[in-house]
Amino acid sequence: MNDTLNSKLSSLVALKEELINLDKKFDLAVSTGGAEAWASYFHEDGVMLTSGSASNKRGKKEIFDTMNGVFGHNDFSLRWEPTAVDVSDSGDLGYTYGNYIRKYKDSTNQWVTSTGKYTSIWKKDCTGQWKIVLDIGT
Repeated sequence: MNDTLNSKLSSLVALKEELINLDKKFDLAVSTGGAEAWASYFHEDGVMLTSGSASNKRGKKEIFDTMNGVFGHNDFSLRWEPTAVDVSDSGDLGYTYGNYIRKYKDSTNQWVTSTGKYTSIWKKDCTGQWKIVLDIGT
């Protein structure tokens, strides 16, 4: 392989590592920061699709408002683990996906646990920071 191709491949590998580490950091931030931390990782025009919801959530404010209600449940917890990542050849678009676990206590103080899969599509914003442009949970 030539040096240019080696350099490009090394750069893409580094970007993949950066993005999967960012998704892990996102999980940790949300575990302590709730809806505010959740919304902070989204692009200004980001979209969130959730199972069981009739409407898509668009923009940081709508996403924050939705998740603020979710994080308001008694002892609510949402954790996830990315299992895969990929980045476009241009290095400004990528995705992560993996598994999540959601827990909270219901009105009878019993634990409710659900698991699922998620996909987050990330794009670099005008400052070069990765932000979520589309998040899908099933």
